[in-house]
Amino acid sequence: MASADGAQRIRRFGLKPQLLLLLLVLNLVSATIYTAVLYGTDRSEIISGIDGRLQAAVNAAREIIPEGYHRQIAGAGSITPGEYQAIQQRLSRFANASGFIYVYSYMKFGKEIRTVATSATPKEIAGGTQTQFFRLYDTAPAKLYRSFADGRVRFDEYSDSFGRFRSIYMPVTGTDGRVHVIGADIDLARLDQRLHDALVKSIAIGIALFAVSMAVGWLLVSRIVEPLVRLTAFTRNMENRSFQADADEMAAVRQISRSRGDEVGSLAEAMAGMIARLQRYLVEVEEATAARERVEGELSAARDIQIGMLPRKFPPFPGRKDLDVFALLEPAKQVGGDLYDYFLIDENRLFFVVGDVSGKGVPAALFMAMTTTLFKAHAMTGGSTGEIMARVNTELARDNAAEMFVTIFAGVLDVRTGTVEYSDGGHEAPFIVRAGGAVERLEKHQGMALGVFEDVPYKTGHFTLGEGDALVLFTDGVSEATGADDELYTTGRIAGALAEARAEFSARRIAEGLVENVRGFVGAVPQSDDIAILTVCYEGAQISV
Repeated sequence: MASADGAQRIRRFGLKPQLLLLLLVLNLVSATIYTAVLYGTDRSEIISGIDGRLQAAVNAAREIIPEGYHRQIAGAGSITPGEYQAIQQRLSRFANASGFIYVYSYMKFGKEIRTVATSATPKEIAGGTQTQFFRLYDTAPAKLYRSFADGRVRFDEYSDSFGRFRSIYMPVTGTDGRVHVIGADIDLARLDQRLHDALVKSIAIGIALFAVSMAVGWLLVSRIVEPLVRLTAFTRNMENRSFQADADEMAAVRQISRSRGDEVGSLAEAMAGMIARLQRYLVEVEEATAARERVEGELSAARDIQIGMLPRKFPPFPGRKDLDVFALLEPAKQVGGDLYDYFLIDENRLFFVVGDVSGKGVPAALFMAMTTTLFKAHAMTGGSTGEIMARVNTELARDNAAEMFVTIFAGVLDVRTGTVEYSDGGHEAPFIVRAGGAVERLEKHQGMALGVFEDVPYKTGHFTLGEGDALVLFTDGVSEATGADDELYTTGRIAGALAEARAEFSARRIAEGLVENVRGFVGAVPQSDDIAILTVCYEGAQISV
């Protein structure tokens, strides 16, 4: 990245050293893998040949040891020294002539493994140190014990006091039901030497391949990196000139594109085309930015106009002691479709309405403005709330090309008696917070949203607010506010929040307490729907003096 004064950062480890380092690592890995594979292949072939010889050896030893020999063995004195020595001499001649170190037979008595027949090396024969009959094999390998246990033939590699061997254990069940194991050992020293020679050979071949690969790689890397360096310088110069191309540099880029038939040439061609498209794009971006700023300015003005259409002076009737009203509106976008309104029809009757237009944004805001205007006009002409709702619905449904609709709850409070006349147009039923702290939900009347069909009748209902009671109306932006894990706020939480807010009674505190509770539930989750809350507190009829 560039420093504060525009100087480019000096890169101490360029592409060419990186590619050469990559070649070095790949060649080392390749040589190592080659050596390992060659070593494994040679060892597998050698071991396979040895195992074949071991199998032949135990079969031969089985023929050399007389039939019935193992049936005689019950303890240390079961076989005469002469008979044992005769079998040992035959096994020794076979083993020494065939290249085996030992050929033998073991039997298991309790937990002990005993030698019952074995060959001897020429050195042991010369020194008189041959293994004697019924000698305890106290360093027997674990695989030998397992072959006695399950009767399976096994191969093993191990070291003991006699040397380092690869062995075979072949269990044989005699006619008396007892098991003896015939085995053969071959010295692994010669195998190690062969594998060492193969390892040295593979390393030598790997070094030679490494040297050749590095030489070829150096030439290829140099051919790739040089034009990339020129393209990098071209890109940096373009940035410094605010993407205004220089004629000489563009000619050099086109030359690289024509002279190279590989990806580097394609890159140069793509860069030349990219610069042309980028310059056109910059012009388009400037035009789009200007247009967006105009739209944002218009939306901001539309928001101000929309908010200005709703009553925002609180308290709205400062000279009256029988009413306390407060409302708030928080659009999810710059403009929204939620609405509220309230006004005095005459000295004793307060009209109020809360609604939620389908959709969001400018269309919803326009539909909302038309709805509030119609309600104000028709409410002042008289009639029940059901009649007012029906007239407004007819106006909204007529020529509704956008097929939008609005859910509405509207009512008229008579401050002389606390009686509320209301109608429901498919909206959320409001809550009543009683003076004593109890929270009730108004029974919902079925009603259709406004703007769907013309000539729809709407019911008119009644309930009564006592002195100190509050009516709380809201939109689904409150009840369906979404928190973490897509959990909804729900009307149950609304009731709980209202019960807490009732401790300090005022229309403002009830509404603001509810919206704060919603914000705490939602947390960092973005607001997904408009929120509107209207609270009407009835303080009782004024007494004339």
